[in-house]
Amino acid sequence: MTKYHQFKLPSGTPVCVAEMPYMESVSAGIWAGVGGRHDPARLPGLAHFAEHMVFQGTARRTARRLNREVESAGGSMDAYTSEDHTAFFVRGPGEKFGGFMDVLTDLYQNSKFDAAVVQKERDVIAEEISMYREQPSQHVEDLLCRTLWPRHPLGQPIAGTEKSLERIEAEALKKHAKRYFGCGNSVISVAGRITLEEVKSTLASLLPDGLARDEKPVTRTFRPTSRRVPAVVSETRDIDQIQLALAFHAPGRLDRTQPALRLLNVILGENTSSRLWTELREKRGLCYDAGSDITALQDTGVLHLYAGVDPDKFDKVLAVIFRELAKLAEKPITAVALRAAVDFSIAASRMALESTSHQMTMMAESLLLYDRFVELEAVERKLRAVTPAQIQSVAAAIFRPGRLTAAMVGPEMEHRMVTDAAAVLR
Repeated sequence: MTKYHQFKLPSGTPVCVAEMPYMESVSAGIWAGVGGRHDPARLPGLAHFAEHMVFQGTARRTARRLNREVESAGGSMDAYTSEDHTAFFVRGPGEKFGGFMDVLTDLYQNSKFDAAVVQKERDVIAEEISMYREQPSQHVEDLLCRTLWPRHPLGQPIAGTEKSLERIEAEALKKHAKRYFGCGNSVISVAGRITLEEVKSTLASLLPDGLARDEKPVTRTFRPTSRRVPAVVSETRDIDQIQLALAFHAPGRLDRTQPALRLLNVILGENTSSRLWTELREKRGLCYDAGSDITALQDTGVLHLYAGVDPDKFDKVLAVIFRELAKLAEKPITAVALRAAVDFSIAASRMALESTSHQMTMMAESLLLYDRFVELEAVERKLRAVTPAQIQSVAAAIFRPGRLTAAMVGPEMEHRMVTDAAAVLR
């Protein structure tokens, strides 16, 4: 059985622990409540740049030594930056936890941000940006975000642009880390073959006074503008497929409709039993891949659909997609379909908990994003309480032309095709 614990460092930073004695590995991470949406207006990409630089050396360790100490002990280390948080984590054999945590706390609190290394890493990130721009399926998502969140930080690419990277200097990166990677804005999460006492003892040795003082970032709330027709953007490229991305503005993660929205996404496009997959691929052979997912932020959210489409079949794909959306908004799903969606969601969540990495992430995001530990049993109760009428209500509220943003990359296409197809929505 997994046992969950919580305590706080002397400085007040919450620590969550999942004891999983039946596992061989341990996953440990530090989450910071700052992400791309908090970047200064002239410096999009700052949070992502800081995430990269944290691994480039501390007062005690070079970048090479940071990696070598983790990997020579059988572990791996990584990080990511999202819209509203940044995460740094290590995974490896449970008996090496002390060494892993030493490296993790060192890079989180003591990174040097050397100016010469900043220039090198600037070039690396520029290559990352170029790589994603060259991939149509990735680039279409950037186009979508810019149009979905106009004149708002959420519309800026998390990695920034080549121009914004040139404006980011070592001093700005140092200030970012000092300001946000500290006691009040962080969560430490550990899961796997470890005990509560081992975690307490290790952190007491490494961080006797806790993490340094910091501050909370200012979050600019997003409010979608009122419009009657879809916002459509496209980029013409000489490629064989049209990469299509559709997004509907949806409620944020604290909204009471989240359980119904989650099940709506399962029914629409999360798995191979979904309506999009069944109608587009299995029944009609119109595309290789199609699906949907959800982004849930504090103040807003998105239900996102995607597909790679042959230009000759594009109008048919649009017609099928919007017909399925209209059906979900106009008619309740069956009890059988609802039960299948609930069972899939609950089973997927339970199976994910077999991973130490998922346990670590679940606990950290619960405390960081919800300010409390979200118990799986409570989530399951809410999912089981959802009715077909509630799913229809959420679909009817979201699937409207004025809430739709569409992005396309591929051979030349008419924006009007999307607008006309979306007309079946009310």
